[in-house]
Amino acid sequence: MICENCKERPASVSITQESVVGSVERHLCEKCAFHSQTFLFDPNQEPLSIQQFLSHWFSGSDPFQTQQPSRGEVLKGPECPSCGLTFPKFLDIGKFGCAKCYDTFRSRLPHVFGKLHNGHANHVGKVPVSFNELYAVKRKIEEIREKMKEAVEAERFEEAAALRDEANTLKQHLAHGGEENDVD
Repeated sequence: MICENCKERPASVSITQESVVGSVERHLCEKCAFHSQTFLFDPNQEPLSIQQFLSHWFSGSDPFQTQQPSRGEVLKGPECPSCGLTFPKFLDIGKFGCAKCYDTFRSRLPHVFGKLHNGHANHVGKVPVSFNELYAVKRKIEEIREKMKEAVEAERFEEAAALRDEANTLKQHLAHGGEENDVD
């Protein structure tokens, strides 16, 4: 197919323009397509990886910006004491370098996760909402048992008895809520 514009070179780019009247498809060579200003990217520019695109989305900068940030800009922000990963590098590769990275970048993550999950920074998971209270109560019972164990080891028996009573009250709440399984 020959370029519809210059009628000299082979058409290697197809451009479809949608309008109220309908769609118009044009077949152009690379040179004519570049000069037609129909689209806003440079065909000679390297394509972006999904990590690069998302990292710019999270940071709020332009993913198609051709100018690379200076070395000083890249080194800004905290660095993981365990693996040396920086926050900009995390945004670039899209994953942590080690388990300590989460703690190191904790203050910046709600912004990142909020953009990724439509404004919600808290994970809601695949558990139905009605079960959230059930799991919260089970976690509370486990926390109380740990505190009770510490109180017994420290010979604070009155505190341990109060914690035992609180755990039993929560277990009864679970039993009356229709839970068949014991927490043990």
